[in-house]
Amino acid sequence: DEDNIEDVQAGLALCFLFSVVWGVGGNLHQQWQEPFDSYLREKFADVRGMRIPGLGLLNDFYLNFDNTPPTLEKWEEIVPKFEYNQEVPFFDMLVPTVPTIKHSYLMEKYITANKSCLFTGLTGVGKSVIAKSSLESMERTNNVIPVTINFSAQTDSRRTQEMIELKLEKKGKTRMGAPAGKKMVFFVDDLNMPKLDTYGSQPPIELLRQYQDFKGFYDREKLFWKELQDVVLCAACAPPGGGRNPVTPRFLRHFAIIALPKPDELALKTIFTQILNGFFVATEFSKPVQGMGNNIIASGVEIYQRMAEELLPTPAKSHYIFNLRDLSKVVQGILQATPQIFREPDQIFNLFCHESMRVFHDRLTTKDDKSYFCGMLSEMAQKHFRKQVEADSFVDSPLIFGDFMKVGAADEDKVYERVDLSKAGGVLDEYLDRYNMESTKEMNLVFFQDAIEHVARIARMIRQPRGNALLVGVGGTGKQSLTRMACVMGGFKCIQIEITRGYGYADFREDLKSLYMAAGTKGE
Repeated sequence: DEDNIEDVQAGLALCFLFSVVWGVGGNLHQQWQEPFDSYLREKFADVRGMRIPGLGLLNDFYLNFDNTPPTLEKWEEIVPKFEYNQEVPFFDMLVPTVPTIKHSYLMEKYITANKSCLFTGLTGVGKSVIAKSSLESMERTNNVIPVTINFSAQTDSRRTQEMIELKLEKKGKTRMGAPAGKKMVFFVDDLNMPKLDTYGSQPPIELLRQYQDFKGFYDREKLFWKELQDVVLCAACAPPGGGRNPVTPRFLRHFAIIALPKPDELALKTIFTQILNGFFVATEFSKPVQGMGNNIIASGVEIYQRMAEELLPTPAKSHYIFNLRDLSKVVQGILQATPQIFREPDQIFNLFCHESMRVFHDRLTTKDDKSYFCGMLSEMAQKHFRKQVEADSFVDSPLIFGDFMKVGAADEDKVYERVDLSKAGGVLDEYLDRYNMESTKEMNLVFFQDAIEHVARIARMIRQPRGNALLVGVGGTGKQSLTRMACVMGGFKCIQIEITRGYGYADFREDLKSLYMAAGTKGE
């Protein structure tokens, strides 16, 4: 009947509109989304029976096929509630928000249609986490086998081809593919990292482009053509710059490109508040401490935004690069607290100040920048916590937290607590005696206040998952000896690479092999 035909036409028109919004406008920068939105509304204004909501941008809506005809509904309506789980590592936590749901939905649709998609966006916006969580959920429901490949500057095409072929099954002399009834999705992270060769091309990317163009590549030994079946490529990369290179358009034309926007202030607060409040409730902190989650996140987000806007990198301070990972490291630091030690709101406030100092203040090099940060922290204390704290007090009586005050304690008995600086020197001397008894090279160290602070900083990084540290300072300031001390305190084995005159890539690889074997197979 005629009504039915009109419904079908309106539904098809909405499908086309949704496709244009993401197919054409998916990779637009945030500043161009409103003009593009206005343009589309104008173009589709005359289509009969098409109901376009007035409020919000068109990419704020998804197509709901449960209604007849299909309707555009807000993404917010299908965002699930976040459940905090103590077993999940901090870096794998994904708080469902509108952007995460939106981009996961699109990725699933593209993969189902055997279409490659590429996530792009600044560092720390969640490209890899969203892609990996989408692929994991598809693995559970859709017969998809996800494989992640991480590219680096040193990735070459031979290694890339080996990684792909190892995961596929032989289907005949010249054919390879996913297991029967399955689909293999290769997710390439940091796609644009491989360095350029002499001629300006990136061999691993040219290999992938060959697959995208011709659905196969050549056997390296016998030079016959291998066809790949049931394989879909997906990728993620940040814009060129900082070691990342522009990618050839001949490769990018095969991808549906989706630009992930930088989360706004509200989104940041939503994400981290849910994690922190979930942690406080799950680990049964006292009610006054549980009530501090929102204030901690509000001040943390404000500190991060001001640091990113006001302390910009210069040639002398090229490491002043603050991204969302810094904010998440502050939260990760607070998640080390235990309800047995942190019973009062003041203790959690001190821990927040300490973690902010470690993540932001320790990177600053000049006295002016450091005093600016301390002033800002003092301002946050007044604004969000109603506390009068002098800016100088952060320097005069420094806050130091650590888990090393009980010498010889087992890992499960170590507690992250505030360190009494008057007792710390004696404890560190005990660790030093232990080191000298076990080591062939004796160390003679004097633990004055700066040395105690530095050792505690290094020990804090070592105890955290993904705790990487870059120590910067002139020669003789104790970078090596204090790192060895921190390793002894944390119960870690310290391996140092000795660089000799003829030291090259091969030697570096051998050193890495022995390190990985010791950590991965011997459990050292």
